[in-house]
Amino acid sequence: MSHHDNLDTVKRLYAAFGAGDPKSLFGLLDPEIEWAAPGSAPWCGEGRGLEYVQRFFQTFGAAASLRTFEPRSFFADGDKVVVLGYEEGSANATGRSWSAHFTHVFTLAGGKIAAHREYIDTQAIAEAFRS
Repeated sequence: MSHHDNLDTVKRLYAAFGAGDPKSLFGLLDPEIEWAAPGSAPWCGEGRGLEYVQRFFQTFGAAASLRTFEPRSFFADGDKVVVLGYEEGSANATGRSWSAHFTHVFTLAGGKIAAHREYIDTQAIAEAFRS
């Protein structure tokens, strides 16, 4: 796949997320995807496979709400796509908010997203969950 194809695949992922279309979103993922989101929030951790990613989104949805989620810049090089963005959210249990810039790094293989790693201000999110 070309840089352009990989970039389009990741942009389709964000479009599916924004549209609340899990069928399209999961259709873009390799069945053995590696997913990593650091931190201490309930959804954080590392795992493999579509079931893990489904649990990630379910846990996130139960624990937090996003007010703003903006992927702003996209960069592609070989099998990697890097996305820089910004989000604002709140912890459902405390009502406390966070705001943070994020970096998402995707690895693609065979037209599917094979890995995702997030880099974000984990302390800002952890503070939102503190009572």
